[in-house]
Amino acid sequence: MEHIWWFWPLGMCLVVAGILGYLGTHVLARKVIFVDLATAQLAALGAAYAIFLDYEPEHEENALAIYLFSLGFALVGAAVIALTRMKRERVPHEAFIGIIYASASALAMLVLSKSKGEGEQIKAMLVGSLLTVKRDRVLITAVVCAGVGLFHWIFRRNFFLISTDPEEAEKQGISVRLWDFLFYLSFGVVITSCVSAAGVLLVFSYLVVPAVIAVMFVEKTRLRIALAWGVGVIVSVAGILLSWKGNFPTGPSIVAAFTAALVISGLIHHIASSQHSGAAVGRLVAGGLIVAVAVWGTTFLRKHEEHEHGPEDRYSQLVEGLKSDNNTQVLQALDHILNETDKHYVDPVIEVVKRTRADEVLEHAAAALAHLDAPEAVPVLKAAAARDLDPDLQVHLARAILALRDPGGFEVLIKVLSSDPTRITREEALRLIQERTGLKLEGEELKKWWAEKGPSLKWKGENKRFE
Repeated sequence: MEHIWWFWPLGMCLVVAGILGYLGTHVLARKVIFVDLATAQLAALGAAYAIFLDYEPEHEENALAIYLFSLGFALVGAAVIALTRMKRERVPHEAFIGIIYASASALAMLVLSKSKGEGEQIKAMLVGSLLTVKRDRVLITAVVCAGVGLFHWIFRRNFFLISTDPEEAEKQGISVRLWDFLFYLSFGVVITSCVSAAGVLLVFSYLVVPAVIAVMFVEKTRLRIALAWGVGVIVSVAGILLSWKGNFPTGPSIVAAFTAALVISGLIHHIASSQHSGAAVGRLVAGGLIVAVAVWGTTFLRKHEEHEHGPEDRYSQLVEGLKSDNNTQVLQALDHILNETDKHYVDPVIEVVKRTRADEVLEHAAAALAHLDAPEAVPVLKAAAARDLDPDLQVHLARAILALRDPGGFEVLIKVLSSDPTRITREEALRLIQERTGLKLEGEELKKWWAEKGPSLKWKGENKRFE
């Protein structure tokens, strides 16, 4: 599944939909709709502080430290949000949450103004990097969210009672402040884990829209959660399909799908709850026609350019995307090139391999070069594989080198197997060796085979293997 670009992004969407579909019911009951924005901004402030302390985000070894700073700030925010809840709410709780959001935003800007970094990763945290998410990130997030979900399930009575009827909870001897803190503590863990991949905008949509749709149609809490999960799954798939078929950015495509789902649900609810459903349908049709005519009318205001658009424009756009400093744009261009056969893309993609230090970009670039059948790229891919890379990525590079009919990919795989990789990576490397040689080799036997046969190996097209 590694070469299906949407597999892990969809996996992340389903993980986010699962936990936020549930948490969204609490957020609506508590009337703290924008709490995830405040929590995410506190996490961003933590990341900004880490940058101020010289934990540079471009170095992978700093990723854990930056995450822990983000989580720490989010958890402090959880305590503040819990403590600012008033019994009689003379000041709405949402007002305090808004103040926290504004304050965290301002502090992040002040800290970044004195740090070496320019805050690009704060932008990435708010916008997200769904397209570049990898297996390990999805699995770790799934484990974190499952842990939070289990915690909430065990203490579900306390959490739901405090969300729906805090006065009754106090009468029963439940400490509202303590359980409020535990709620926002677990909420902060989820938001910090999800928002760096999905982005604030998408996380907000997953948190609020499915819960709102569920509240429209069902009363029982369990049914609301189930419906919210169903909406999250369907919209995730629809958004990914929209991104794929329309060549749109993935995150905004899913948000647009959520918007469409909310509008459609609102229309259905309006008709179903109206005393005269026929009249309601008529009003909606009339209103829809007016909006459609208005939108159609604006098309006559289009500014016409004097030049024509053709294949050359597409080539230029993709090459510009490859040259971008934004990894998401580079990845989108590489994914489009996977549907092209024009050899003119080879040199720009080779330049991407030479300059990038992002694992996801390097993986996609290698796949694009293999797709374009560019044997001239083999030296560059070998040089990339010689870097200090993740073993899983080295397997991807070896696959591309072998696909370009160069046996040097086996040397890369032997290096991976000698580095004590994970079980999955090891199995993938051995499977690739067997697939390309027809032999089951490993350990010293594999090294001996390579020492003896390596220099003379040739690609046999009729057998589709090296002999």
